[in-house]
Amino acid sequence: MLARTLDSLRAQIPSVAEILVVDNAPPDEATRELIVERFPGVRYVREPVQGLDFARNRALASAGGDVVAFLDDDAVAAEDWAAALLAAFTSDPAVAVCTGRVEALGVGTEGERTFEANGGFSRGLGRIRLPADAGRPLHGRPAPLIAWAVSVGSGCSYAVRREVALALGGFDEALDLGVVLPGGGDHDLLWRALEAGYSVVYEPAAVARHEHRPSAAGAHDQIVGHQRALLAFLAKHLVAGGRARGRIAGYVAWRLVKPGIRLLRRALGRDPLPAAVLASMWWNCWAGLVAYPAARRVARSRRTGHA
Repeated sequence: MLARTLDSLRAQIPSVAEILVVDNAPPDEATRELIVERFPGVRYVREPVQGLDFARNRALASAGGDVVAFLDDDAVAAEDWAAALLAAFTSDPAVAVCTGRVEALGVGTEGERTFEANGGFSRGLGRIRLPADAGRPLHGRPAPLIAWAVSVGSGCSYAVRREVALALGGFDEALDLGVVLPGGGDHDLLWRALEAGYSVVYEPAAVARHEHRPSAAGAHDQIVGHQRALLAFLAKHLVAGGRARGRIAGYVAWRLVKPGIRLLRRALGRDPLPAAVLASMWWNCWAGLVAYPAARRVARSRRTGHA
């Protein structure tokens, strides 16, 4: 999959200034050997501490460009993906984060069909600029800025202004810890950029195609895990306070109620997920409320173990 991803990055028009692969806690030398043998000119960096946001922060520290774009190793970029992301920054100095449109790579497996039926990663064809567009209805109803921050894309296709990301402290390494908390770091940095007064853009012209979990069971696990991570991210900022605390609290309440509403809809045959998955999602939402402190301890332990 990584070879496929790198082929798509080397085919960018115009070509990108640098391609960097961060190998996160690798068990062997397979990734380094692939790059040496097939991708001369691609930079290889090893990050020994396990966790996606440790790897992302390693990329921020190692990259040479003013704008750093992130693409998952199970995704393929359209040939103008990087140019579309970069344009958001060059046209507006206030933009700190830009997310791209993510479509399913094939929708040929049960897992991909499940994930897309549940909403997928794509956020439509309309360009969104936050906070300016947050006054528009979201999914047909009014929504606070925090809801928009959660809804404008994912770290699978994501770019940041490097100096701003570093000034904000980089990605929160207590998020995206795999089984502990499988997500949240992308939303967290995006939200902190908005709180600091920067703008965020969702650019649908920046297209990447992502290979979802092949089985329905894998897709269900991914969906449920994302809910736990989402609530952990929200709880972090609810505890931290700030001007948006009231609206965050209201949004947290909605996210805790939503799986119950979906269970009722499922009973009427109007929801794509099985009742057992929705029940697990509901439980994981509540579990996510108290998950962040423990995740911080895990991240600190991992970092200390490699100090």
